[in-house]
Amino acid sequence: MVQIIDTTNNCQKVASQMLVSGKDLGAGFGKGLYGDKLIILPSAYLRVTDRNMKQHETISKDGCWVRYVEGDRKDLNDMQWFWGMSAINKDPKNYIKLHEDTKSKALYALESILADLAVLDIPTNTEVILSVSSHNPDKWSGDIRRNIEGTHTIEHLRNDVSRTKVQKNFTITLNDVYPEGFGAIAYCLFGGDGAASLELSESEVAIGLDFGTSTVIVTVFDGTGAVIDRNLIEGGSGELYQAIASTLDKSNLASNRMMRDTQHDVSLIRKGVESFSEKGKFIHGNSSLVGKPFTDEYWECFKTWLDSKIPKIANFASGNGYLDRAKYLACWGGARLLTLCLFRLFWFIQFLCRPLNQKI
Repeated sequence: MVQIIDTTNNCQKVASQMLVSGKDLGAGFGKGLYGDKLIILPSAYLRVTDRNMKQHETISKDGCWVRYVEGDRKDLNDMQWFWGMSAINKDPKNYIKLHEDTKSKALYALESILADLAVLDIPTNTEVILSVSSHNPDKWSGDIRRNIEGTHTIEHLRNDVSRTKVQKNFTITLNDVYPEGFGAIAYCLFGGDGAASLELSESEVAIGLDFGTSTVIVTVFDGTGAVIDRNLIEGGSGELYQAIASTLDKSNLASNRMMRDTQHDVSLIRKGVESFSEKGKFIHGNSSLVGKPFTDEYWECFKTWLDSKIPKIANFASGNGYLDRAKYLACWGGARLLTLCLFRLFWFIQFLCRPLNQKI
């Protein structure tokens, strides 16, 4: 619905539009769909403290600078922040990684949404009707609603060659907060092209494993898409990346002997893991000259990380009888791309099939 309003002062026409949207407050990457515009940004936050620095006024397809001018979030008035790669590039050691604190996704929900609107250059005076997903709606839906709803005026740079600073007004209305994984379940049953990924009758069930950055969520669902049960396990792939970084910090590399307090960047660890299929090796850093391999550290930390999750998944799946009833074991989430994750999951299935009274 678009309404055109004539202003009496300058005869400009201001468009007020309603935008039906969805937001996944991911701890590793936030995903948003605003109308027909899709955006994925790293979940990284850095507050701007030096108001005199001009280089903070940046924007790209992967991040931005935002200034909250005024609005219903009085605590944010005149506050500035980087989001996404802008935060990571500005201060790689001190930006806030949302996966390190379970409350961060709710705490910085508005900052994440406003960054999306800035990067996408959504027009001013837009009313955003938003559905949000959360790993734990019962716990965080109230905080999310309080943090994001209302009218907000922001400044950001226009994402074009002009780099013009613009001021915009947005009204955000929260439709509801839904459990994570509904979209993946719908894809399993109906598919993106109308063809189901899983052939599941209404009376049959499947177990879905959602490997996220901050959590692993086990979901039992039937052929209608109804969620029968869920179990949330803290410590997703972000825990793995941090373990690899810590192991590298302690290792006796030549660079460590030359540099005091060497800290390996978790974002570069993640990038090195995700680019394994392309490069065929694990490398920390983008430079071919000084990039550090971390193959041994990866295998060591990966096995420890996944093996710490398996007993918890097993206790839930087998203890409640879901394993005997399940027709499929499905795996989704960004961390499913971890090298050999599916191979380890095959071992996990064998693990689950042991007698239930066998010690875990």
